[in-house]
Amino acid sequence: MDSELIRRYVYAVTKRLPRKSREDVAKELNTLIADMLEERCGQVLPTEKDVRVVLTELGTPAELYDQYSGEGKKCLIGPPYYATYLYVLRIVTICALIGTTLAFALSVIAGERENYWFLEVFKWIGMLFSAAVAAFAFVTALFAFFYHKEIPLDGSTGLDNLPPVPEKRDRISKGESIFGIVISVVFVLVLLCCPQIFCAVTENGEVYPVFHPQAIRGTWYLIVFFGLAGIAGEAVKLMDGRYTRRVMITVIVSDLLSGICASWWLLGHELVNAEMIEALLGYTQSNEVVRILFTNIQLLLWGLILVVLVIDAVTVAVKTGRTEEREEGK
Repeated sequence: MDSELIRRYVYAVTKRLPRKSREDVAKELNTLIADMLEERCGQVLPTEKDVRVVLTELGTPAELYDQYSGEGKKCLIGPPYYATYLYVLRIVTICALIGTTLAFALSVIAGERENYWFLEVFKWIGMLFSAAVAAFAFVTALFAFFYHKEIPLDGSTGLDNLPPVPEKRDRISKGESIFGIVISVVFVLVLLCCPQIFCAVTENGEVYPVFHPQAIRGTWYLIVFFGLAGIAGEAVKLMDGRYTRRVMITVIVSDLLSGICASWWLLGHELVNAEMIEALLGYTQSNEVVRILFTNIQLLLWGLILVVLVIDAVTVAVKTGRTEEREEGK
């Protein structure tokens, strides 16, 4: 029987299973449902009510996922949260390790290195360990909050709320979310570990750091919060895998908090090295536009960040609206 409800149900069960077993499980489920419908209805064409009864007897998609994956009751965060928790934890941890390695490589390029190579290796291993612990703590705390507050992770808890099988254009690329998380990790670690990598070189070969390292590290909490807000938005995209209203709300709230954090950071602190500005202004005596740009560099950076955040929020809102229109038209 070709049923949209059955397709949604099977998709909700198999969407986070390993790729190699996903197709086999889908075939098995479709066969099982067909047999149950035939046993219930005989030669009579099954109605939607019959389909709902059969699917209810099978159990929720989360329960079936636990049966096929064998991952139930392995974690203090119980089903149906556990499956999604592991899925997001794996990806966020890998992204944190990749971002940490990139940030460490940049710090070495910037000259932040020990006298002996083995000290560099120990430093890198220590950074990886810290990144893995931070990723574990962040994702675990997030899902523990969801679990104890009983915040639903998706619409797969009942037949009436099963998420539709998304079209390809409505799906959120896993690579896009992974890239966003890696960028957030690199942003935080580079600013906190090696802000001197951002520098300006004059015609005389003099090198001036763009930011005051002490000022940057003194506002570490704002930098970390900015990065976590971005990671939270990408984590929800990973959980849903398509443009939903929850993704839209999360991204808008995340971008709003990031904008507030950026405003506090760039408008409330002297972060840019004044000596660098003075040195560069010495070469731009006749160019008033360049002088204005240099003297207002923090304001320009703040404006650029706000523009990027607004574009991100509007893009997700538009894509979510189009996805809902297509789903309502089915």
